[in-house]
Amino acid sequence: MYITTSRKPSDATRKLARLLSTFLGIYENRGKKSIADVVTRSDELGHSRVIILSEKRGNPDSLSFIKVAEEWSWMDPEIIISVKQPTPEMSRIRKQAEYTGDKKYSDLFDLQEPDTDDIATVDMDDKRISLSYGKSSLVLNIRGLRRLKVPEE
Repeated sequence: MYITTSRKPSDATRKLARLLSTFLGIYENRGKKSIADVVTRSDELGHSRVIILSEKRGNPDSLSFIKVAEEWSWMDPEIIISVKQPTPEMSRIRKQAEYTGDKKYSDLFDLQEPDTDDIATVDMDDKRISLSYGKSSLVLNIRGLRRLKVPEE
């Protein structure tokens, strides 16, 4: 997965994005890139999903997902998060991850079948997203889900 932030992120948001990337993929600073530029970059790197970590009042606030394809699209839902405790800085710890959570959220992550036993796990239910590898873990509490507004036909 390709992970980036909203424009001009705070240090706390950048730190969380880097932590997410230790479990899920690659983090790159967004800078002045448009969403289309972010999707193009993700596709160039071979990723089928983008996570955009947004903030509110300088704190990480939500995860938005984009499905990367010829015609990219926002994915439902946007996940409103809170991080209760600071997580220690971790270096790049794995190359592959496996989703073990509630099936209704598995498409958000689109993790491929791992070809090794040395993997991180991603578990999500209605209350939290848990990422773990060995003794290292990161838990994001889910405060709510924001559904995309679909135009009426």
